[in-house]
Amino acid sequence: MKLLNDLVDINKIDFSELLITKKDAEKLQNYTFVDFRDRSKYDKDHIKGARYIDYSDMFSKPMMEELNKSNSLIIVHDTQAVAGVIAGTLKLMDYPDIYILK
Repeated sequence: MKLLNDLVDINKIDFSELLITKKDAEKLQNYTFVDFRDRSKYDKDHIKGARYIDYSDMFSKPMMEELNKSNSLIIVHDTQAVAGVIAGTLKLMDYPDIYILK
């Protein structure tokens, strides 16, 4: 039963292999910054060219059509664990190259 509890507790999952800096992300051939933070935070300060996606729209058809699966996606979120869940979900949706912005 302990294993199940560990799987549910996203704070115990190590996402360090997915972390990337902005500078390293910009060295990738095709990449897109995808900002899942609150709209007010995005409006106040975001990476130029980043796509804003409301977390509640993550599974919508327009979102899936908007994000190119041939691009590396760099997830932007204030909480690493939440970014990790988003990254894991996108991996399950067959997005091959997913990173989390440090």
